[in-house]
Amino acid sequence: MKKITTSIAALVFSLAFSQKNTDSLYEVRPLKIDEINFISGYYDQTGTHSAIMGGNGSEKIEDFHNALDIRLIKKSGKLEHSFGVNLTAEHHTSASTAYIDKSPEGATTIPNGIKTKRIALSKASGSNNNETHAESSASNLFGWRFNPSLNWKVKNLEKNTTFGLGAYYSYEFDYNSWGGEVSFVKASQDNNREFSIKAMAFFDQRQYIIPYELRNTMSYGDWRSKNSYSVNMAYSQVINQRLQISLLGDVAYQQGLLSTPYNRVYFDNYTVSNEKLPDKRLKIPVGLRANYFLGDNFIFRTYYRYYWDDWGMTAHTASLEVPVKFSPNFSLSPFFRYHTQTGIKYFNEYATTPTGLDFYSSDYDLSKFNSQNVGLNLHFVPQDWGVFHDVDFRYSHYKRSDGLSGNNLTLSLTFK
Repeated sequence: MKKITTSIAALVFSLAFSQKNTDSLYEVRPLKIDEINFISGYYDQTGTHSAIMGGNGSEKIEDFHNALDIRLIKKSGKLEHSFGVNLTAEHHTSASTAYIDKSPEGATTIPNGIKTKRIALSKASGSNNNETHAESSASNLFGWRFNPSLNWKVKNLEKNTTFGLGAYYSYEFDYNSWGGEVSFVKASQDNNREFSIKAMAFFDQRQYIIPYELRNTMSYGDWRSKNSYSVNMAYSQVINQRLQISLLGDVAYQQGLLSTPYNRVYFDNYTVSNEKLPDKRLKIPVGLRANYFLGDNFIFRTYYRYYWDDWGMTAHTASLEVPVKFSPNFSLSPFFRYHTQTGIKYFNEYATTPTGLDFYSSDYDLSKFNSQNVGLNLHFVPQDWGVFHDVDFRYSHYKRSDGLSGNNLTLSLTFK
């Protein structure tokens, strides 16, 4: 479960209902810009269970996110080529990151006379779990993240198949990631059925930065690796003119440094270490999406996902979004999402971790909790504004049972 949520648009699932006329599909057209999207977002968060502080400290975060996405297309005979370029820049500040480079001893958030007594540490593998995000910068001065990506897809208009390749890069001062993907989509000739499969791999390097008071017990600052592999599959079916469903299934495997080295863990004897987690993790989520069109002005978009991993976590997620079309140019979409999960078997609350364990964490993202996310999306299609195509403004409020809460604002502009 991420503390940061910078999701920038609602998931849209829409399938065509009629056969295309192939007579006009095979003409050769030059490469042209099909669509440009500019997305800007802001997120703020409060909470009292900072993982950097061992599960007890401010989780105050502010995050600014901007992305530019450009899509170009070219038709050549029976093939349609699509090229995508995405540039993303993100800046975040975190109240607790200052305590990576100084001891929290004496801070008001450390009750009960907890001492920052060091314990012997081994060079066990550990790294950034994919689901932590906001605490990946060790200083507000270095709170920038850059994510360029490229993708290419070619669709065979005669066979109704699409093949794609993608490349990704992510940079932070202490984290570098390279990734790639291969995808294949096969749709029926009437576009009422579709099967897709996508394989992804990411090869990450992270600097091993540990809390200040532990640095004379072991070497730190070297770079550790983390590799992630996943296969995503989906099958979509138009049941009738009102109902469409999609079945989703993923398998993901991670290996390497899967803990966050500068997260503290306080033991029940008042000693302290940094987070240690296994160097392998298997994740299997499966899901179901169903969209029901109630007349011309209402759509019910529903989603359910079950998640399992070999660290002992299981989770259920359900969401409902209901776009209401007030005119051809304006619609509102209220939405609600509910999530509940069990904690991993290595999690313990602040200052309750037994000594002598091989693996341990006090990151409340990995604990047992439930959460709700509620919000509203406004969609506007202006008329006679030239290349300006549509506007989306989205607000959501997130609240978790452990006290964490956040607000997310997103503005999306599309040009054609």
